[in-house]
Amino acid sequence: MQPQKQVLVTGATGTLGSALVGALVEANFDVVANFWHDENRALRLRDKTGCELARADVSDELSVETLFENRNFDAVIHLAARNRDALLLRTSRRDWDDMVKINLHSAFFVTRAALQTLPRGGHLVLVSSRVAERGFMGQSAYSAGKAAILGLMKTAAREAAQNGICVNAVCPGWAVSELSKALGDRVLRARERENWLPNADARESFAALCLYLLHSRVSGQVLRSDCRI
Repeated sequence: MQPQKQVLVTGATGTLGSALVGALVEANFDVVANFWHDENRALRLRDKTGCELARADVSDELSVETLFENRNFDAVIHLAARNRDALLLRTSRRDWDDMVKINLHSAFFVTRAALQTLPRGGHLVLVSSRVAERGFMGQSAYSAGKAAILGLMKTAAREAAQNGICVNAVCPGWAVSELSKALGDRVLRARERENWLPNADARESFAALCLYLLHSRVSGQVLRSDCRI
């Protein structure tokens, strides 16, 4: 019997992250679930799935280095993100810097650490967003950070190819989450109507696409686990 492959999932306690952790464990991966703030949700996730927990602020360079230290990850899936909605003209420099640090700096630190430590045949998946390609009112900092992740992914895929490492980006489908709840009921209903398949489970589709990537030799691609056109 082959040994379990170890996968790091950052931002693992969110709506998509927890669904992904469950799917990975069910598929016989050894999952390390990273979290930072919500310890109670992390403990519930561990109790439900049996994953290992790793508390670390992935927007901090030293914390990411420590997270990867003495680890043998075969794959890394980076979900950690945060949003703070405000119209562009009302976005403060402090809020902009905070969003860039959390959403983009974390992707850079995790990508760099992953490319330094993943084995030949390893996988890195960076989670972006449809707002990276189409924008969304009130999400200038978030969409800019997620768009930058696409450029980071494409460059990382080119540089990692010589070591046989696959790097891709996934734009998930629409799902109500802790990030989206602040949008308000009217906006949430409008976003839900964008789904052409009303009963589609964005969490399930996202997890399935990530699992597919971990078994593929696809690289340098932006993939959408989505039913919006």
